Amino acid sequence: MVTLALAPIATSGSWMMYAGIATLGVGVLVLLLLAVPRERTLTTEERVAQYAVRAGTAGATAGATTTSHRAEGQALESAKSAADHVLKRNASLEQKIAQRLDAAGSRWRPAEWLLFHAAIFLGVSIVGLALGSGNLVVGLIFMALGAFGPWFYLGVRRKRRKRKFEAALPDTLQLMSGSLAAGLSLAQSVDTIVREGTEPMAGEFRKVLVETRLGLSLETSLQGVADRFQSKDFHWVVMAINIQRQVGGNLAELLNTVAATIREREYIRRQVATLAAEGKLSAMVLGGLPPVFMLYLLVANRDYVMVLFQRPLGIAMLVVGGMILSVGVFWMSRIVKVEV
Repeated sequence: MVTLALAPIATSGSWMMYAGIATLGVGVLVLLLLAVPRERTLTTEERVAQYAVRAGTAGATAGATTTSHRAEGQALESAKSAADHVLKRNASLEQKIAQRLDAAGSRWRPAEWLLFHAAIFLGVSIVGLALGSGNLVVGLIFMALGAFGPWFYLGVRRKRRKRKFEAALPDTLQLMSGSLAAGLSLAQSVDTIVREGTEPMAGEFRKVLVETRLGLSLETSLQGVADRFQSKDFHWVVMAINIQRQVGGNLAELLNTVAATIREREYIRRQVATLAAEGKLSAMVLGGLPPVFMLYLLVANRDYVMVLFQRPLGIAMLVVGGMILSVGVFWMSRIVKVEV
């Protein structure tokens, strides 16, 4: 009787393991099919954009110590070429990845990032199938982590870089104001920021200089910086410069006034962040503890946890618990989020 009772469970577990492996194989097959190259001619705008990126990267590393270049293997080059062809077939995806990488301050090309993302997805999926002993639910959870984890990491890096940019903005405006008061032009004051400023401000203003040399106006290039960071403060700066160019007036004094306003807003923003820090920490702990503890139990006592993934009632409990946890984290994050 015991043998007959255990046989269906073993058969079900084997079926789930094969289903998980089949799902992973289908994913790899889809990637290979997407990697089939198709000829595509670059437009003039795309060539100019690529030249701007290469020139900006070269300017950023001009003062750095020259490092020895290592020859990449033929297999890696072929993989990068395949990923590049995938992106060329989907221009919107390439644009999204490029914007995300640019906002995060990464020098990776979209094709390189896509290849790295696919490698992470496959690695995390294999680890999930190994930890779950072929269980399809555990495999899907780890596949979701591999699919959205790197994209979420880029978002975190973008937010950190935006905070550094906005924190350095008042001092940058003060330096530009001093340069203008000393008799320099606006373009020369931007070059002063490139030479004496800190990252990410110096790197972004370096891109502005490169774009102006390619024929764009200075106002358009500065507006591009504001769009990349989605910074309201820098939008105000660009708006002030545009108004001064059209109406006239003392730009140095105007930048001083804008810098003082931004400093006051930054001071209030930091006070609000300090008061809301406890609530944010509580939301992170309460939201991250159940998933982390679940992963720990999968490694430490797998048989105790696998019942939740093998029975319909356990799967229903996981779904309901995940929904309740998501709603709780959402409400806590909205409560502690204060717009300044």
